[in-house]
Amino acid sequence: MPNKAKKSTAAKKPNKAATVIKVTLLILLVLVITAAAVFGIYYLTGGFGGRYSTFVVQINGKPVISSGSVSLPRGSEIKVTGFSDYSLEVVAAEPEEDFEVTVGEDTLLYSDLAGEDMTAGFTFTEAEDCVTINYGSINDILSAALGGKAEATETAARDIFSLVITCGESTLNLLFSPSTMTGDGAIFPDWGGIIF
Repeated sequence: MPNKAKKSTAAKKPNKAATVIKVTLLILLVLVITAAAVFGIYYLTGGFGGRYSTFVVQINGKPVISSGSVSLPRGSEIKVTGFSDYSLEVVAAEPEEDFEVTVGEDTLLYSDLAGEDMTAGFTFTEAEDCVTINYGSINDILSAALGGKAEATETAARDIFSLVITCGESTLNLLFSPSTMTGDGAIFPDWGGIIF
């Protein structure tokens, strides 16, 4: 009988060179993904002058992470970190419920003022690490901002002002209500914004 060759049932050992190439390619792939992630984060946070500047805003010690409605009573401290140059501006916001405002002899709806600069009706006092905002009554704010005696026919219960904080190309819009406004506040002339 002829000798029959026995078939081996053992698995073939992988080629050592192929294993080295696979491991090397895997390591290179991980390095490329890590480098892309680091570069992307660095770029998006302004490392290369990117579009998405990073800054942090705190109002009375509480961080504000996105645009929206906030409590901003008189004497509130606003702290902006992550940027040395920023601007603060107050504009009239679109009211949920419209109301009339009389300016001199003219009567108009508050919604007609939406987007108008109201910064002149607010006082911003710069300290070492924060800015304090103060203001008078709604009528005082409107009078200073509109350049004549102004009177709201009713008190607005919702957010009618927006504090706009701009750092680089990034902007944060913080809506606030005049319901906490009482007493008289000092008034800035109409600068169209305060630059620090």
